[in-house]
Amino acid sequence: MKAADLLGINDRPSTQVEVPEWGTTLTIRSMTLSDSIKLADMAGALNGSKMLKAEQIASVVAWVVVDEETGERIFSDKDVPALAQKSSEALMRIYNAWAAFNKPVAKKK
Repeated sequence: MKAADLLGINDRPSTQVEVPEWGTTLTIRSMTLSDSIKLADMAGALNGSKMLKAEQIASVVAWVVVDEETGERIFSDKDVPALAQKSSEALMRIYNAWAAFNKPVAKKK
């Protein structure tokens, strides 16, 4: 197998989440390694607090909501401040669906 073969594999599963606050069903997918590291960096900046900030939750939503047909992100990073101003119920519904769907890789003991 060649690098191009491996890089061409769609290894990021997706699922549907109903968002009644927005009157639609959205497609969410697992995160890229780059986005996972960005989220870990954001979480590290919480200084011991376990509460995520609005921008962090909105960032996850922006990273994982994709067009059902193309798999491309619907929201850009520039949309994060506007997303953070949307319904907390809608954003938390999407975030919680992503958290349940995106199983973290367990660390070896």
